[in-house]
Amino acid sequence: MSTAPHGHFQEFDQISAIYYGTDDGFAELTPPCEKDHNQDHVNGLYRVFCRFEEFRNGVGPRRRERIHLVSVVGGLYGLNLIPLFKPRAMTFFDINPHAVAFFELVRGVWMMSDNAEDFLSRLAAGAYPVKDERDAMLRNNLAAKAGEFLAKDRGRSKRSLRSSWRYALDHFELTRRLLAETPVATRVEGITSTGFVDFIRDEPDVWLFCSNVFLFVHPDLTFNRPANAAIFSTFFDETDMLDLGGEGEGPVTVQCRRHSVVTRVTA
Repeated sequence: MSTAPHGHFQEFDQISAIYYGTDDGFAELTPPCEKDHNQDHVNGLYRVFCRFEEFRNGVGPRRRERIHLVSVVGGLYGLNLIPLFKPRAMTFFDINPHAVAFFELVRGVWMMSDNAEDFLSRLAAGAYPVKDERDAMLRNNLAAKAGEFLAKDRGRSKRSLRSSWRYALDHFELTRRLLAETPVATRVEGITSTGFVDFIRDEPDVWLFCSNVFLFVHPDLTFNRPANAAIFSTFFDETDMLDLGGEGEGPVTVQCRRHSVVTRVTA
């Protein structure tokens, strides 16, 4: 396992380190919210969503029916993969405990909202209950984000929530149903932690979304059961997708970099 050039930034454990919206790597976005949400699968963010959709549609029905979506929280770009992949189980993880709480908060508001506009309005107004002081701070930060006055020392923000979670919002009801009915677990762990590496090693059917984590760390992940395993990452508008389904029986180790490398491990 090696450290990426920016590996010294891996300790994202403060509430101020949360990304409110996509963490796709762009330093600046103009405009921060795409006006055209016509789902044309050609322009803007839908070019990326289309690649994920084509990947899912390219595997057999038996694989599609058994997906365990494992996604880093980050800016919650992984919300878009819920209606895309239609997983039978979900795990959201992050090294930052506040980021995991952020996911739980957004999930709760999503399930209590009637539609996408109601959801965004609740976030903007802070119109939902919270259970503790940390959630209250997250609620205030989300409202500030929606009003475009989030201070830099309270969190990170580049793209609007509407554009960050565009595919999920365009498929709001399906996303809500999956969030409510599908088993959802969380893990406060980084992708290089022993617990997470052990989890990935033995878990079947993992479709692992890493966002742009490989800019910061270079983990080696072993899959003992790779028959329905895949890894996805995004770097700006570039998408890396690695299908391990053709690797046969495990174990298989992936050296996680941009354009990941597969290594056969023998007993």
